[in-house]
Amino acid sequence: MTDLPASYPWIEKLVSLPTIAETSNLELIQLVAAEFEKYGFEPHLTYSDDAQRANLFVTVPAADGSQQGGLVISGHTDVVPVEGQPWDTDPFTPTVKDGKIFGRGVADMKSYLAVALWLLPEIARAQLTKPLHFAFTYDEEIACVGAPRMLEDLKKRGIKPDFAIIGEPSSMYPIAAHKGAHRGRATFTGVVKHGSLAPHGVNAVAAAGKFIAFIEDLADSWLEKGPFDEGFVTPTSTAGANFVRGGLQYNIVGETAVVEYDFRTIPATTTDEVVKLVEQKLFENLLPELRAKAERAERLSGAEPGSLQEKVGITHELLAAVPALDTAKDDAVLALGAQLVDRPEVLSSDLVKVTYGTEAGQFQRAGINAIVCGPGDIAQAHGANEWVEISQIEECERFMQRVLDWAQS
Repeated sequence: MTDLPASYPWIEKLVSLPTIAETSNLELIQLVAAEFEKYGFEPHLTYSDDAQRANLFVTVPAADGSQQGGLVISGHTDVVPVEGQPWDTDPFTPTVKDGKIFGRGVADMKSYLAVALWLLPEIARAQLTKPLHFAFTYDEEIACVGAPRMLEDLKKRGIKPDFAIIGEPSSMYPIAAHKGAHRGRATFTGVVKHGSLAPHGVNAVAAAGKFIAFIEDLADSWLEKGPFDEGFVTPTSTAGANFVRGGLQYNIVGETAVVEYDFRTIPATTTDEVVKLVEQKLFENLLPELRAKAERAERLSGAEPGSLQEKVGITHELLAAVPALDTAKDDAVLALGAQLVDRPEVLSSDLVKVTYGTEAGQFQRAGINAIVCGPGDIAQAHGANEWVEISQIEECERFMQRVLDWAQS
């Protein structure tokens, strides 16, 4: 039988709690809070609007009582759904086979949190010269919506760690940068009419189509003209209008249409730039066109002037804005990461940059320098039969021991 890693009991406990994103994670948070409280450390919780999900932040202070500076070990508690996926085992009962552990969240990313909890008794006994902080967040899988509340709470409480390591699966190699993720929704309102009297109405679906074409043209322009960041597999920002709903039937002028889009931006492109491009197209180009068509429809149909123009409109919602991570080669957090994984070549090699988003960019924006480093491979995340190699868990355990050594040095 394969030897289990020392942290396996905590992996079992965390994976057995099905904390699907947007469902309650409170049972897990209460379990973790009780463990910290057992050693005399006070958890601070921040909640979702419905109070069904919570972030947990705990500081293990230095021996002199200091809570400032130090390192945050951070990860999210939520996982993606399993419905419709062909699992060979119960996704919420970890299964060990062929040197791997299978289960939802074993890679993304409960194993990292489990290793931290496994080492907590030793951390509690240690004489730290630098504090260690622990962050367990909610709803990362739906655009990192939980972490900002926790970071705002840290700011209010005056807690300012120096560094953060977010334990997303990276095969225990420090990740210096990732793309930003922006999700938005544009809603178009036109004027409904029988299809035989189309000019007497205003087609919201047609306006949505022009917006979709704009998104495609923008994406093509980035691919051809940049800006470029050759550290990424896809070295430009990307975009897509990937969800569309509109109209009622083929012979009815479409009264409403909704388009949801996704942008993945290199660090050189900011959220403000993305929003500006989108809203210029919506409100400086497409909205005047809708109003002009409504004015024409009034003339053709004999409607009261202004009556149809009042009906047409466009709204835009930025549903998520996960900032990119952009850690410089000479940043102290990258040097710390190289030390903790015991791989000095990290500092002489090209920076590793990934296309997926994490909470690391949010920590960086809050003034806490961050990298990504955790057990497992992102390729194993989100699908059926998610797995992590036991050797990766063991490497993470050695990593966490070095975290403790650093905090005592």
